[in-house]
Amino acid sequence: MSNQGVPRFLSDTIISFIANVDANQDKAEQLSAQLADGIVANKLKLLQLVVALKDNLTSEDNSNRRKALFCLSGVLSKISESRLTKKEVSVLFAFYFSKIEDEFLVEDSLFGFCSLVQMRYTTIGDVRSVLDYLLNQYKPGSFLAPVRYFTFKIVENIYEKFNDILKKEDDLTYTFVKTFLHIANGEKDPKNLLISFNLNRRISSSLSDIDQFKEDLFDVLFCYFPITFKPPKNDPYNISNNDLKIALRSAISSTSLFAEDAFGNLIDKLTASSPNVKNDTLLTIEACVDNFGGQPSMKYWLPLWNALKFEIMHGSDGGEVTASEPFGSVSSETFELSNFQVALNILRSLANQLIHVDEHAFDTFLSHILEELKPNFQYEKDLKQSCSVLASIGSANTTSFNKVIECSLPLFLKDTSEIPKLKLVIMNLSFFFDAYITVFNTADPEIMKKIPDASLNQFKDDILIILGKALTGSSKVETTVRTLAVIQFTKMVKMNNYLNREEVALILQYLTDTILTDTNKTTYHTCLEGLKTIGESYEELVYSVSLKSLLDLLPVTPIADIHLSNNEPVEKEHILKVILDFTTSKHTLIRESLCGLSEKLSLVASQQNAGRYCFLIISSLYTLLVNNINMIREEDSSLIKATIETRLLSALETHGDILLDNHNLMLLSNVLFFINLKTAKETHQTQLIKYQKHFIDDLDILNAPSQLVVPFVKLICALDKDSEFDGVEEVFKKTLALVSDRLSCIKDSQRLGYLELLMILSNKWLKEDSIRAHCDWKDNSRKNLETLIWINKGLLMKNSSLAVEFNNNFLTLLSDKTNGSYIAKLFEIFVIDIVSMERYKGNSWCNNTKTLYKQKFFGEIFHSLVKSYKDASDPMLKSNYLTALSLVLKHTPSQLIETHMDEMLPMLLQALDLPISDVVISALDTLKDTAEKFHQLISPQAQTLVKSLLKLSVPGNYNNVVVRLKSLELLETLTKIVPLNYTLPMKKEIISSLESVLDDNKRVVRTQCVITRQAFFELGQVPFE
Repeated sequence: MSNQGVPRFLSDTIISFIANVDANQDKAEQLSAQLADGIVANKLKLLQLVVALKDNLTSEDNSNRRKALFCLSGVLSKISESRLTKKEVSVLFAFYFSKIEDEFLVEDSLFGFCSLVQMRYTTIGDVRSVLDYLLNQYKPGSFLAPVRYFTFKIVENIYEKFNDILKKEDDLTYTFVKTFLHIANGEKDPKNLLISFNLNRRISSSLSDIDQFKEDLFDVLFCYFPITFKPPKNDPYNISNNDLKIALRSAISSTSLFAEDAFGNLIDKLTASSPNVKNDTLLTIEACVDNFGGQPSMKYWLPLWNALKFEIMHGSDGGEVTASEPFGSVSSETFELSNFQVALNILRSLANQLIHVDEHAFDTFLSHILEELKPNFQYEKDLKQSCSVLASIGSANTTSFNKVIECSLPLFLKDTSEIPKLKLVIMNLSFFFDAYITVFNTADPEIMKKIPDASLNQFKDDILIILGKALTGSSKVETTVRTLAVIQFTKMVKMNNYLNREEVALILQYLTDTILTDTNKTTYHTCLEGLKTIGESYEELVYSVSLKSLLDLLPVTPIADIHLSNNEPVEKEHILKVILDFTTSKHTLIRESLCGLSEKLSLVASQQNAGRYCFLIISSLYTLLVNNINMIREEDSSLIKATIETRLLSALETHGDILLDNHNLMLLSNVLFFINLKTAKETHQTQLIKYQKHFIDDLDILNAPSQLVVPFVKLICALDKDSEFDGVEEVFKKTLALVSDRLSCIKDSQRLGYLELLMILSNKWLKEDSIRAHCDWKDNSRKNLETLIWINKGLLMKNSSLAVEFNNNFLTLLSDKTNGSYIAKLFEIFVIDIVSMERYKGNSWCNNTKTLYKQKFFGEIFHSLVKSYKDASDPMLKSNYLTALSLVLKHTPSQLIETHMDEMLPMLLQALDLPISDVVISALDTLKDTAEKFHQLISPQAQTLVKSLLKLSVPGNYNNVVVRLKSLELLETLTKIVPLNYTLPMKKEIISSLESVLDDNKRVVRTQCVITRQAFFELGQVPFE
């Protein structure tokens, strides 16, 4: 210790703190925290800290005094309220009162008081002294915002600690409120205002006996209304304009004591021309009505209505504000409600307040408004606004709803054959439906009991008749009326317990008939959304009424026409489209659609010339499964499999329109794959044995080429890779023999099926040593090379080490003059996607496909192909490398290619000058794909590229029709993706150069030339709308 009894480390810390306080605030904070920790841990006494700071606190240097007091105040802010003794608190209050007289120490003294007023042993006397200083000696206008901030924090801390005492001691409350008003008056800093507004709200709403201050408390708030604030860039406090608006609004609406001043002033503000000011004013009025209670509403509803009705009747933008959302709801995408909607919400709040305090007052309120609005119904003027007003009042609660419905609906609910009037009736009904949803769509049992007595029930039959007439009795060209009818039908179903099942079924029938017969897109999609919405609550009913009738409409003979009950014709394609569109994401509907379509397929397939119809049904089955595979549950999959697999297999195996049609065969085989994909894993071993016996033993697919290898491949693709495949090596050998037999009359579709089988066996079940043993790299026949490619694909997908060896062999073969070009075209097989080998959510066991296998493969071969291309002198070999690379790039993620484009682009541009058509075509394909994916990389090369493309677009020794066509297509692409500053300077030259191509001897080239020239003619022109 030093002579003064101060520990050495304390002296060093203080010296360091004072040195850093203005230079490095973070370091000063860290040192302050260390001192506070020392006091909390009893390693240091507060007295020692004060003694250590003594020389600086009494220094003649203003800066040293300020820094020393800041150090002490900072330490006090970091220690707990219970740490200081009663004596220490008393001494510190006296100490700070002595320092606050120093004009250079006011800010740091106030900082110290912020902490002291929160201490456990702070007394009411201490608080009175602080408040007395702030009220009588502190002048807010003499200090900057950071100093004023501490005064607000002192008052806020006093309120939080002595709240209970403030409620009891009127004299202390008087001083406290007067002090608050003193420091709050004239404040402009947003950070301080936020505290001021919140304090005002808490004082006004919680302290008693403040009637004498109500006008002052209101005035110190309303002088800021409406508040606007634009935060500076990099605002450290992150205060937004909306934060201040909400805080001010909450304060103004905090107590009914403000009612007289608030309503009068806010009504005056509604005359403002700014929509933003009106919006803020309306939202504040709404908050006041909600918070002030019933008595002020009884007193001020009439002036409020007189002010609001102008905004509602004349300020509406004409949109259907409440047509789709219940009253009082706010779209998550909308930051602020429109002024029209907020005005309606105020009426709803008024109705709610009045009916709770005095039902007679509500009756007077409703009667007055109704009488004012009745002429609008009589003269059909402002009907939307009038119905919106009445519906918003009715949406307050059950009583208001029933009263409003009884007096409102008879004014406009009339059956009419005049389309404009019918449209108005339906539009206006929407507002009252929304009111019903707001009131009755709740889980509250007390409200649920009142639904049978809802006054809207007595109008139900009339409403159903009117909407039904609008939908079925109007011409199809009346799209608006028909669409509105569908929307309201859908909304009626959403209304809690309003309709019974028979009535919902009737609406479903209306919607089903309409979606089948009305070709208008708007009507179709509205009906579609209606069916989906109803399906969320009545899935079984949607199946029995809509889906079942759609399935029944599908004929069992390919040539049969379909007619509805009104003799209106419907196409099969349209029915299937409807089934696909509205069954999405509904378990029951998906399951029943699959079962119903499968049953229909089994009947259709037995008919003659059924290939096209079979294709329609099979593609629908496939689309249903692909779109919904992630949501199909295990129990659904097992039930679907048990119901339809045998039926589908039978149709596939016995009917030529499926078995001999490659499209139908592949699609239906993939359907079988998806059916099995989500079945229980524990059944897969049994299923594998069953499929082996059926296809290999019974149908003998390995001894002679058979189309049935395709469904076998897809079925085993879906099974667990850990299932035991009995005799897998023998199956592999026999399959190899089939695809390698040069004398075999195997069809291309059959060969592809067997090659996929080899791929799957190498991916899932066969060991690498066995694969190596069965692969013959000495056989350079094209059949064998293609077989090796497919086997390697299975290895690649599981990132096998053997695949690296095979890849190197294929890269070497690209330089083979006999087979190099053939091998190059097969490189696409490595990366092409196969539906049955992809990874599906929630299923990791059906194959060994690794997520990033394409990236790994691309990374391994890219540099080898580029190097080989650069090193090759023979143009044919260059073509091989470029073709292989181009085909791999087609299926490689864009993000991966982008990193290699700088190296690849020059190579592609050089390839355009090579005297081999195949090389040029490969380069053009790759450049077009590159241009569409990486605009920014192509742009700097635009001039070079255009010159090459213009040369290639005219007939020449190596410019065959494909080269010319692709050159013109790429030129057209440049007009879409290259910035104008690159292309405009070349516009005239390109148009002129392409003039001769208009005489090309191939029509397809001439056509593309016209399209390309037109694209350049329009370059830089503003589209005429």
